[in-house]
Amino acid sequence: MNTRKIPVTVITGFLGAGKTTLVNHLLAARSERIGVIVNEFGEVGIDGELIVNDDKPLIEIRNGCVCCTVRTDLVAGVKALLAESALLPERLIVETSGLADPAPVLQTFLADGDLLQRVELEAVITLVDAANFHRQIGDDIAKEQIAFADLIVVNKAGLLEDEQLACLQHALRAMNPVAAIVPTDHARISADDVPGLQRFSLAQLLSVEPGILTDEHDHEHDDSIVSCALQSEAPLDPERFSRWINQLVQQQGQTIMRTKGVLHFQGEARQFTFHSVHMLTEAKPGKRWPQDSPRTSRFVVIGRDLDIASLKHGFASCVAAQAVCV
Repeated sequence: MNTRKIPVTVITGFLGAGKTTLVNHLLAARSERIGVIVNEFGEVGIDGELIVNDDKPLIEIRNGCVCCTVRTDLVAGVKALLAESALLPERLIVETSGLADPAPVLQTFLADGDLLQRVELEAVITLVDAANFHRQIGDDIAKEQIAFADLIVVNKAGLLEDEQLACLQHALRAMNPVAAIVPTDHARISADDVPGLQRFSLAQLLSVEPGILTDEHDHEHDDSIVSCALQSEAPLDPERFSRWINQLVQQQGQTIMRTKGVLHFQGEARQFTFHSVHMLTEAKPGKRWPQDSPRTSRFVVIGRDLDIASLKHGFASCVAAQAVCV
């Protein structure tokens, strides 16, 4: 009987830092069978569709953060992956919501007796968005994510000048003096930095959070931060969508923290993925739509004090004219 514990890597980081991109990079870089658990703040799942998992097992946990309202779902998800005896993963990756506090997530793995017998924490990787660090570092969750990291991946580093990057790394070192720091772009890290190196240290964790093993770590989010899920069964007009989203981020980029979506454009056989962090946007074609599944556009907006009715109206106005007439 194989008694080897399955290593677990927790990937965290604030909204839009590049967590899903890093997960895809790790899945492509390693040949072993990796189980993935991805957590989304909103009720509509987007990240699961963006992960190129092929035949690798994947579980989505939606409508809450694994650090609070869905912690039991995290335990159930891990145990479900471990129950697949014929397809037992050799490694697990947990991608948390961008609003997740790492402490309760780690406590979940350390406090559950069944999980302790089967898995072991290997590393906490925190992604930092170099382009938006100055906006996000005032958030307590962003600080917690950095403090608990074993490895800090400074993503989008190429957008900074050398002096700016040095200042950012100095600030990170002040918040976490022991974590390795790797600057990169597109969340690409070398083979030496991918999971496989035992970085997690309980002693270090206890120095950051002495009560992690005994105290209850219930986390409550800022009530002003909400998620708005938008869907359309009808195809979208790319020009209408482009006008709407550009106007939206220009006018509300400071309050809209994150958008992400998988979109069906009129006459396009490929899915289009869209991301934005504050006023920085990216859109690109992805994989082809499966022939046997509906082509539904799904779009999520996360931010403070969102005007939900206005967002729904704006997204609905992006439907292609032909689709409206049908």
